[in-house]
Amino acid sequence: MSDGIGTRTLRGMMWAYGSYVGGRVLVLASTAVLARLLVPEDFGLVALALTVMALLEAFADLGVGHALIVETDDAIEDRAETAFVVSLAIGLLLSAVVAALSPVAAAVFDEPELLAVTAVLGLNFLLRSFRSTPEALSRKAMQFRPLTMADLADAVVRGSVGIALAVAGAGVWALVAGYLVGTLARNVVIWKLVPWRPRLKPDRAHLRQLLTFGGGLSLVSLLNAFIGTFDDLVVGQVLGTTALGLYVLGFRLPELLIINMSNVASEVLFPAFASVGREGLANAYLTALRYTLMIGLPLAAGLAVLADPVILAVFGEQWRETATVMQILTIYALGVTIGIPAGTVYKATGRAGVLVKLAIFRAALLAAAVLLLVDEGIDAVAASQAAVAGLFSILGLALASRMLAVRPREIAAAIWPAVVPTAGTAGALLLVDRALDAPWLVLAAAIPAGAVVYLALVAVVAPDTLRYLAARLRGAPAPAAP
Repeated sequence: MSDGIGTRTLRGMMWAYGSYVGGRVLVLASTAVLARLLVPEDFGLVALALTVMALLEAFADLGVGHALIVETDDAIEDRAETAFVVSLAIGLLLSAVVAALSPVAAAVFDEPELLAVTAVLGLNFLLRSFRSTPEALSRKAMQFRPLTMADLADAVVRGSVGIALAVAGAGVWALVAGYLVGTLARNVVIWKLVPWRPRLKPDRAHLRQLLTFGGGLSLVSLLNAFIGTFDDLVVGQVLGTTALGLYVLGFRLPELLIINMSNVASEVLFPAFASVGREGLANAYLTALRYTLMIGLPLAAGLAVLADPVILAVFGEQWRETATVMQILTIYALGVTIGIPAGTVYKATGRAGVLVKLAIFRAALLAAAVLLLVDEGIDAVAASQAAVAGLFSILGLALASRMLAVRPREIAAAIWPAVVPTAGTAGALLLVDRALDAPWLVLAAAIPAGAVVYLALVAVVAPDTLRYLAARLRGAPAPAAP
């Protein structure tokens, strides 16, 4: 990866990570408050409605936003006009489809309140369609400040509205209203910070090219949506909304701290990978794998070791059952993290077909495992997700490495700075957890201790990595990539 692109990529990732962490802290804080004001059934109802929507979300803009990212600069303005109109039309259509399907969802899950909840949440498709094109243009230009500021606005408004309504006794509607108003706030910030304005003059000549590229990614998104929601559907149907609420909250922290963090990296890496030549992809891939794991791996280890005190301190005693689920799902989240650089390589090189094939096999295996084990409870369902994610992350890593002619020793060198320090950090966290009793006291001692131990071990095991990262972020001439 060239110095200019590498510097912009790492700066983009660090800016995105920094703002993302702020937003996730706010989301976590509001979730912690809502978990004490509401009951697991409320979370379960919203989770069912969002699960129904997630299967349609793959078609939110038919991938035309991603298609804009790989367009040449001289063609981007005209194609953006077409992409914007397509996104609006699809958003309106999907909102209508969700409203039509809401009675079916209420009948299938035997939850009458699900009808209104699903129909209202479906409006989110229309609201989101307004920001699809300006967000894609911002990513194309590798300008991540508007995106992360919008994410912060979403978190603040969603949490504030949700908590206020929960205190007022709105129940499940506190979550619904917060979700929609947060999306609206995100739209406002995006349009304020991104200078592009539509002229509403689409060109049908551009439609085929945008949909050809985006269509393949939409199929991948649909399969990934199935993978991410099938377990929720089965748990809700077989074990009920209370069990689903417990399961969903067990997913919450691995999703916030690891999966979404990985998705932030993916949003930065896709335009960066698309801008380098084929000869530079191998180095870009190894660099991305190294720094993605250096963030994701210690977070996963921390959540796994401190699951009990985290759940009790943050969410309360009524959620104790979710601790084991959260431990298991950190493996799932780590699998997603490992797969991000490989998946980005497939997209940037126009090999979306590889993603489709992997997703088909993964979806089939996951469905079989969940249906077989759901009667054993939510821990068994979580284990199904974790096992399948782990298997396919390794498979995806192997395929991407073969495609780029990356040797096993190069992979080992890329992951070494994350694996060894994480192992030492996990040991230190375990000692703190066993030495103290009160959950808040454990977290107050373990979090700073874990951070210090991890950075110290990285400095010992891979000092070149820290020097390389610091030079890139400063914009100074960087040493050779470690």
